[in-house]
Amino acid sequence: MDFNQPDFVRLPVYNDVHASAGSGMVPASEQADGVVAFTRQFLANQGARPDHCSVIWARGTSMKPTIPDGALLVVDHSQREVENGCIYVFNVSDRLLVKRARWRLDGRLELVSDNTDEGYPVETFGAESVDQLRVVGRIVYFGRTP
Repeated sequence: MDFNQPDFVRLPVYNDVHASAGSGMVPASEQADGVVAFTRQFLANQGARPDHCSVIWARGTSMKPTIPDGALLVVDHSQREVENGCIYVFNVSDRLLVKRARWRLDGRLELVSDNTDEGYPVETFGAESVDQLRVVGRIVYFGRTP
């Protein structure tokens, strides 16, 4: 199969960039060192803008059972407006986290782990701490090995 056809998009893979499904990881490198191809239609069906996506990896157990340790994460960097209940990669004080976003009634944003059994803390951000938080992008797809 020829992945250079116009209906495929070659996403950069950052093998040294891991979003922590735990307490946070500092990225080791920001250099792409591989590619993976998806059809544009597949990514569009996931709600993504294909030309704005990249691939990184999840490390840790805080998002289990939704996202297991070692999962491939497709991040759409164009989706930085946080919607309640969606999963994003956040940069929090130079730590990359993969977390579910939850808006509180008081306007604060909570970064929540799906794994409630291991006691991961909820991180809350309001207007006074917004400078510590940057939305990298929304997770539009993840894959794992069996």
